[in-house]
Amino acid sequence: AVKVGPMVSEAQRQVVDRHVSDAVAQGAKLLYQGPVPDGPGNFFPVTVLTDLRQDMAIQREETFGPVVAIAGFDGTEAEAVRLSNDTEYGLSACVYSGDVERATRVSQRIRAGQVGVNNYPMLNAALTCPWVGHK
Repeated sequence: AVKVGPMVSEAQRQVVDRHVSDAVAQGAKLLYQGPVPDGPGNFFPVTVLTDLRQDMAIQREETFGPVVAIAGFDGTEAEAVRLSNDTEYGLSACVYSGDVERATRVSQRIRAGQVGVNNYPMLNAALTCPWVGHK
């Protein structure tokens, strides 16, 4: 079994709750929401949302919580790059594809400090490696 720990603070749990609640109120589909453990702690349930729009807070702001936010796109490289770059943030990004050449091509057009192809960029990094990045 996988265990998910508590949020760093009540304030951060409230941010995640606001992002999820706002998205659902605006038409996002709540695909899955897990249980919250009994006892103390700033827990938020593991949540999966679909049918998101780019103007939703969960797409525009940093959520930093146990939420998978799934948004569709038209399938073109241009649209994938446009959506990836349509943010003020840019710490890291990931491109997943069965076509590694295509994923590499797309990754080179994404403005982020670290971009991984078929993995999270820091997955195999040394623990002493700084976790930084910017556009």
